[in-house]
Amino acid sequence: MLMMILPMLTPLILTSFWSSSMFMFLIASCVFTIKLMPLDLWSHSLNSFMFIDNMSSPLLILIFWISSMALFASNKVYSLNMSPKLFISLMTLLSLILILSFSCNNILSFYFMFESSLFPTLFLILLWGYQPERLTASFYFILYTLSASLPLLAIIALMYFHNNSLSMNLFLWSSPFNSQFNIWWLMSILAFLVKLPLFMFHLWLPKAHVEAPVAGSMFLAAILLKLGTYGLLRLSFLFPATNFSFFNSLYPVAMWGALITSMICIRQTDMKALIAYSSVGHMGVLLASIMSSSVIGWQASLIMMIAHGLSSSFLFALANSSYEMFHSRNIFLNKGMITIFPFLPIWWFLATLSNMAAPPSINLVSEISMFISILSISSSAIILLPILSFLGAAYSLVLYSSTQHGPMSTNLTFPSLPNSSYNLMFLLHSIPVLMLTIHPSFIMSWI
Repeated sequence: MLMMILPMLTPLILTSFWSSSMFMFLIASCVFTIKLMPLDLWSHSLNSFMFIDNMSSPLLILIFWISSMALFASNKVYSLNMSPKLFISLMTLLSLILILSFSCNNILSFYFMFESSLFPTLFLILLWGYQPERLTASFYFILYTLSASLPLLAIIALMYFHNNSLSMNLFLWSSPFNSQFNIWWLMSILAFLVKLPLFMFHLWLPKAHVEAPVAGSMFLAAILLKLGTYGLLRLSFLFPATNFSFFNSLYPVAMWGALITSMICIRQTDMKALIAYSSVGHMGVLLASIMSSSVIGWQASLIMMIAHGLSSSFLFALANSSYEMFHSRNIFLNKGMITIFPFLPIWWFLATLSNMAAPPSINLVSEISMFISILSISSSAIILLPILSFLGAAYSLVLYSSTQHGPMSTNLTFPSLPNSSYNLMFLLHSIPVLMLTIHPSFIMSWI
């Protein structure tokens, strides 16, 4: 466990050297990736409270990777002297909390880590957010996440009294619910449905993304949303029959929510809002795949968690680079990039390619697998799933073509070129998106 924690603490010592902190996160991610790549055991216990298995190890690697990329993208915090030491301290604290969340063997410890991740994220939004509306965004963020998580604490107590254990490393628990009290199961997963977020519980996400700094948006999209899917997968694996019994209830909400948010994306003019709403659509399909309670559905869900984490973080980093150059997130004020920066559209093309699950991105593998799992349960999805794929491609292409092509806006001055650290960050986003397609079994082998 020290192997994971010590590299994360190093940036606190090197806070006066921004570049050193960035590369320490990057080196830690590379070392941890090499260490966990050959993990073949279903579960590897670190101590009585913590363990790593083939489900949590890809997510732990993702934390290190995104932490490095978030620091690369936040170079403006250092250059403008916007409290860089406090910023790196909060980033390190958030990374440590997330590492502990994905390594907890005890479901009560997971709950506390799950809730603790709220506070560093909240301070990132409040202290480094862009607009005064960040106060409203923070209020929505607290209201939704805290209120939805309280029933989960009561359910954890019920589980303990019924099973005399809180370990998540057990193959199957005995459910404390019967057919008359399955509503308690729905209440227990409510915290995870809000964190996903499921449509109707998603109002906090676009507000938080739009007002958060780029590091906050990257962590939110890549890691924090995955806390919801991770918790849902853990409980689904412990109670597969109870989970499947709610498929018919949650499947229509998830799929129609994905359809509605995909149509909202096409009408968006704010780049960050478009990317945020697209996350809601992707998570809706992912939820339907989890609720199918099939092996391929659970495997596809984990692949989608990694694929979406990389692609959404990639898009937020690109949107931030455009904002720093053009001082606007409006799609129509950022047009004509290809006439100024011949190489930047390549990164935009790769990011939108992965977001719409086009080959050769890992997103394609995840979407095909999720579609198979959903169709195996509901044949009616054969109509809705192609429409979702089409809309996903449509808003991704709208984002790309509107920002890269056309004449440059006349009311803008000539923007500055992105520095080399940005290009390195874009490259490090695109490599795993493309390379994981060759070997997706690394992610699929958890079950």
